[in-house]
Amino acid sequence: MRAYRLFNSLTLAAALAVAVSCGEGAEPRYKDSSLPVEKRVEDLLGRMSVEEKVDQISAQLLFPNEWDKRNYSKGHVRNPGHFLPDAGRDADPKSAAEVINEDTRLSIEANRWGIPVLQHGEALHGAQSCYATCFPQSISMAATFDDELYNRVGQAVGKELRAVGVRQVYAPVVNITRDQRWGRTQESYGEDVLMNSLMGVAYVKGLEGEGVVASPKHYVDNYGEGGHDSFASMTSWRALREVYLEPFRACVQDGGARGIMASYNSVDGVPSSCNSVLLKDILKDEWGFKGIVVSDYGGVEGVSGAHKMAPTNEDALALCLENGLDLQLAGTSESLLDLVKEGKVSEKTLDESVRRVLRLKFELGLFEEPLVDPEKAAQIVRSQEHRTLAYEAAKESMTLLRNNGILPLKPGSVRRIGVYGPGANVLSLGDYNGPRGGWKGDAMTPFQGLKDAFKGATDVVLNKPGQEVASLARISDVLFFFPSITEDEGADRSSFKLPSTHMTIGSEESHGVIIDDTKLTQIDIDQEKMVRDLIATGKPVIVVLQNGSVIDITDWVDKTAAVLEAWYPGEQGGKAIADAITGVVNPGGRLPISWVKSMGQNPYYYSIKPSGRGYGYVENDGKPLFPFGYGLSYTTFEYSGLKMAESLENGNALKIEVTVTNTGAVEGDEVVQAYIHDELASVVRPLKELAAFKRITLKPGESKTVEMEIPYRRFAMWDQDMRFGVEEGWFEVWLGRDAENKIDGGRVLVKGGNI
Repeated sequence: MRAYRLFNSLTLAAALAVAVSCGEGAEPRYKDSSLPVEKRVEDLLGRMSVEEKVDQISAQLLFPNEWDKRNYSKGHVRNPGHFLPDAGRDADPKSAAEVINEDTRLSIEANRWGIPVLQHGEALHGAQSCYATCFPQSISMAATFDDELYNRVGQAVGKELRAVGVRQVYAPVVNITRDQRWGRTQESYGEDVLMNSLMGVAYVKGLEGEGVVASPKHYVDNYGEGGHDSFASMTSWRALREVYLEPFRACVQDGGARGIMASYNSVDGVPSSCNSVLLKDILKDEWGFKGIVVSDYGGVEGVSGAHKMAPTNEDALALCLENGLDLQLAGTSESLLDLVKEGKVSEKTLDESVRRVLRLKFELGLFEEPLVDPEKAAQIVRSQEHRTLAYEAAKESMTLLRNNGILPLKPGSVRRIGVYGPGANVLSLGDYNGPRGGWKGDAMTPFQGLKDAFKGATDVVLNKPGQEVASLARISDVLFFFPSITEDEGADRSSFKLPSTHMTIGSEESHGVIIDDTKLTQIDIDQEKMVRDLIATGKPVIVVLQNGSVIDITDWVDKTAAVLEAWYPGEQGGKAIADAITGVVNPGGRLPISWVKSMGQNPYYYSIKPSGRGYGYVENDGKPLFPFGYGLSYTTFEYSGLKMAESLENGNALKIEVTVTNTGAVEGDEVVQAYIHDELASVVRPLKELAAFKRITLKPGESKTVEMEIPYRRFAMWDQDMRFGVEEGWFEVWLGRDAENKIDGGRVLVKGGNI
């Protein structure tokens, strides 16, 4: 195919010379990199025809068998490196860089001004253009309560993207999850406003700092009643302002995100892709967003097809562009030229969107350096440094939910371990985990991780396909169960119980590869029955969960010896799980979502507003099984000497100091959490809100003075007239081990003021 041959008919310099030739003696001003970006934008915009402008806000997504339809004049394309496995090509970094380079060269050649294409893709927890480093899923990173670490992850992902030529990605997902039935909970940072804001900003800064445009999604409220993906939002404007819009604002104003992806659903009766209040009034005018707004794939067609807001796709496109959308994904917008000529899309609207696109391309330096070095890409992508970082992230995400003292389980302390469950010998990565076709790096499964960790000291045996629980359990001292659940984009759940599943088992020799590449045996398994049968053997049962949302474990959790929540821990997850089990790693992760007792408690989140009646149900007290911020350790911590001011002036941050001491026998991580409550306000405020957190590591007996700041903005609220500011009054401020368990605190008088 043309897209996968190396470009050698013209050198880049020759291609550029042909492309920019316009009969003028002097070099066009837009080619002068010493000029301010805005001057270069206006110079180029003034030279372009309407047809050329239309091309700049048009995009394509083509599968390998469609690549002969590639129109290289289009200004945006889903990078071809993403589809290399489908084309029967190796998706190694060098190959990805080569095909992306070729596409860029041909795009430059295809227009007379030499405007390079903006290669875009996905990067939820790793670059998806090749077999890049696969980091833990977003919910896993939220469990670290470590935004500084996550910024480093973002930088690594940005380096790998840029190395192969991908310069815009549709990440991060900063949709706050308050109904865990939503299948994309794993892509989020959980239920809390601050967590989503800080984690989103950390990842955005990491990407943008490496010259990759971050595009937070899905703007704004991406799931609806019942936890259904892309359902119409019934959320009030107050809740949108207080909760769901805030992480996007933070990503734009604090993180510097230069892209935004609109959601599929409607908000207040208007689809997000054509919602002028969201796209114009709030995003562009109020927040000062200078980047580009793209639709989700097929989102424009959804305005006419699903939402019935326009009679045709063409009318839908006009409606979206006139109301703040800049770019349609991934239509080629052949009809857009007619819409402009007919006046359905004004030239002013067209120019403004093109201006935003060109600004990005100049800022990214694409006119000066449109190509990448494939050899260098091979050195950067999935470097040892990045693999080490993936392990660091995975080990920090390990969250211990239950432990009767059996963990850590030291090699040699038992004779044999029996391993069960559909998640034992597969690498559970979560969605968006690699190029099309899935990630296929050389990483071990949890079962192989355990075998390596206990090698020479304890036998680790995988339950054979179809083998009864009792046969292996009878000769084992400890039993491990690795369940799995089905959740994904388009896979919302109506039950939190472990599903009966088609279990895929590979050979014990499948070290270093994902199990899908081995000879497979498949059986059907009732996971709930299996865990009960394991418990019934009387042997200690340790459950290791790999998931991105809540599982109903109430029927059996108290009968287990330990439960470790490993989330979707990325390519280094097998090693991180084993190290957490053996005590090489002391789990220090915390829950970024409240772990409810049953599905019927949803929607659920800790920062609720006061009830006029109560909070419980007939069946339970309404509280979670494990609260937000919860997590156990192999050691213990004590707090002392809390210090904070009694009053706070307008614009200042509240400084908190507390001494934390490791009172146990092993090194461990503690997450210091600060919560606030507005004691009296003109509108109803939440009972509690996370206001700051900091993760620290302490050796046995070590004490450390932890300093945190709560910015003035976090005491602000939207009043009855929807004005944002701080009302003067008393706030309760306290430290907690989690959202339910207070340690120490006090009251602070916060002076009022505007933000």
